[in-house]
Amino acid sequence: MRLRVRPIAPADRDRLVEAFDALSERSRYHRFLGPKPRLSTRELRYLTEVDHVSHEALVAVDETSGRIVGVARYATAGAAEPVADVAVAVVDAWQRRGIGTALTRRLIDRAHANGIERLTGTALAGNRAARALLDRLGFRVHGMSGGVLDAALELA
Repeated sequence: MRLRVRPIAPADRDRLVEAFDALSERSRYHRFLGPKPRLSTRELRYLTEVDHVSHEALVAVDETSGRIVGVARYATAGAAEPVADVAVAVVDAWQRRGIGTALTRRLIDRAHANGIERLTGTALAGNRAARALLDRLGFRVHGMSGGVLDAALELA
């Protein structure tokens, strides 16, 4: 398995759609915390046209096919905000290989370098993979409501 990790770019729009289409309904539900049959044009623009400071997204690309197999991103509520929310998705056929962990570790480094002081993550309580990832990377659960847990990682 040869993967390259790099920042997402606007030219990745079609590759991102392809990766989204390769996610099962369950994986989409876990990533978006609800049903998500497709990405709108507006969402695709938001997900691929990032400033790499207040909104960063790293992709894992299969060097053989050129396909995106995983994405980890953080986004703040505004340009000067020191808190960002994290989201991770790995194409089903590539899950359980450490890709989500590797992407998120690099994302944490980018967040720290960009002045982000705290990362937050939200996951469905039944999403064992997400909970294990958050725990492995040092996130601490600070709340749970309606089957959704909230966790945070202090970067300072």
